[in-house]
Amino acid sequence: MTLLAVQNLSASRGAKQLFDKINFSVESGEKIALIGVNGCGKSTLLSELAEAITTPHPNISVTPGLAVAMLEQMPVFSPTDSISQHLFRGDSAVTQVIREYHECLDQLETDPTEELSAAFADLVVRMDLANAWEYEDRVTSILNELHIDHLTQLMGTLSGGMVKKIALARLFFEDADLLILDEPTNHLDIETIDWMEGMLKRSRATVLMVTHDRYFLDRICTRIFEIDQQSLFIYQGNYPVFLELRGERLAAQAHQEQSIQSAMRVELEWLKRGPKARSTKQKARKDRIEAMQNRTVYQEDQGIELGVAGRRMGKKILELKEISKSFEGRRVINPFSYTFKEGAKIGILGPNGAGKSTLFNLISERLKPDSGEVDPGVNTHFGHFEQQSDAMDPNVTILGYVKGFGEQLTLHDGTRVSATKLLERFLFASSSFATPIGKLSGGERRRLQLVCMLLENPNFLLFDEPTNDLDVMTLSVLEDFLLSFNGCVLIISHDRYFVDRVVDHLFIFDGKGGIAPFWGTYSDYAESEKSAPPQIEVKVAMPEPKVPQPIGAVEKKKPLSFKERQEFKTLESDIETLESEKIQLATLFSTAVGSTEEFETAGRRLAEIDILLGKNMARWELLADRA
Repeated sequence: MTLLAVQNLSASRGAKQLFDKINFSVESGEKIALIGVNGCGKSTLLSELAEAITTPHPNISVTPGLAVAMLEQMPVFSPTDSISQHLFRGDSAVTQVIREYHECLDQLETDPTEELSAAFADLVVRMDLANAWEYEDRVTSILNELHIDHLTQLMGTLSGGMVKKIALARLFFEDADLLILDEPTNHLDIETIDWMEGMLKRSRATVLMVTHDRYFLDRICTRIFEIDQQSLFIYQGNYPVFLELRGERLAAQAHQEQSIQSAMRVELEWLKRGPKARSTKQKARKDRIEAMQNRTVYQEDQGIELGVAGRRMGKKILELKEISKSFEGRRVINPFSYTFKEGAKIGILGPNGAGKSTLFNLISERLKPDSGEVDPGVNTHFGHFEQQSDAMDPNVTILGYVKGFGEQLTLHDGTRVSATKLLERFLFASSSFATPIGKLSGGERRRLQLVCMLLENPNFLLFDEPTNDLDVMTLSVLEDFLLSFNGCVLIISHDRYFVDRVVDHLFIFDGKGGIAPFWGTYSDYAESEKSAPPQIEVKVAMPEPKVPQPIGAVEKKKPLSFKERQEFKTLESDIETLESEKIQLATLFSTAVGSTEEFETAGRRLAEIDILLGKNMARWELLADRA
């Protein structure tokens, strides 16, 4: 079943044509990835598709009633909303009644008036009618799996990674027909990316996404769309299949271009001879020559050479001597020592907020350790590529920005290239040199900053999530550069493919301040974690001092909260209802009156009731003990 179809769709940004008259359709159940170089129009295309769901578009046909959920690169939220308010800020009847239900509960906690109690009773009925309890159970399950708790926290106080996780949770709350994902893995830790992979594999929803994560592409996608040369190319298969078919396409285009060039030489020789006849046939021949001259010329991929002239490293590169760091009483880095050797390529893994970026700031001496010493070598020069791009003057042109780093630059082989030639090697067309930075996409800005950072000739590179916003082609070139780089490289990245290809050992952050070295790639580490026996925490029972209590004293128990009292009443009612239904079903079996299908249905329901009764009774007894 076709969910949406696109015909002759075009888009531009300013004077730049992004794509021109592209055509494709999205079928039910497909998992499609959209890739292409930064600035080719990927996010623009996703936005137009999402907008066409609610606003008719002449070039986009949408199946009536199509339910769509979108995960944006930068989730939009109100900083003053709590996590709970943000999660249930939807327009569906279910989310509205759940939002009202929770708001009423919060009010009853502080002001349990009869009016609010009556409103709460009405909301319980509405929750039943909307089947909202099942929805809330799904929400609770997803939040637990993503370790999202403390729902009263304000959205404005959260890290970028936590905001992305909350946006991801909202995505899976609804049973959408089509999921549109724009760079879904950005800012997420590896554990969450693995969880999302599993959810998408199990989901029956159709998926259309932009992503640079090549393991994600390989494991999820059934088709790949590529925007290139203002056109859309479609490949049936996952990432390895795409690489093979794309290579064949480019080879065929190169061969075709050679044939056209040969034909043009012959035709131009004919024109030079200046035939006197002006027949229709000769007129058509001249028109054909003009068409060949005005065609869009195929340009072979420019090999982006990132090699820069090497800065000499001293005998001592960098020593960390028992450094530690705490924030507001929370230990982020326990005392840690390490001596860096030339050519070391180290990946850093760990959950969001574990202190990975803090280590970078300590190494580059932007932060001072609470204890210990950071001792860099005399010739050690850092290049720090951060998660957030530096502020760039939006009015400065691309060429003007690069010339701020020099008119000519020396490459690793000793050759010198001008700033304009260097830009062309980094896939910036000469026609774009005068483009103000304010008109570049986020990925194009990141690519521009990456080039300039490397051209400052560092010999110790600190990459904090370098894969965010960079396209697959640029990442491949960056990987090749890092593999041949003689200096030290320290990388924080949740891109498993990137880490696997570049690093030779890891620092594993445990989230409690500990840092453990691991010799091997990410895949080696993941495999070792799977095969390792489960760790069982052994606690030595220590005798507790006995405090004499007066005779007849009873241990104080925490009283039930208002929510728990309401739950206790609901459980009593549910248990009575289930027991009554169980008696009715048992009567059916005792009379032996009914069809085979009725008996099978009753048997399944009896099994469900037994499970529910066991669960509800256990919870009821726990609450009854404190009532």
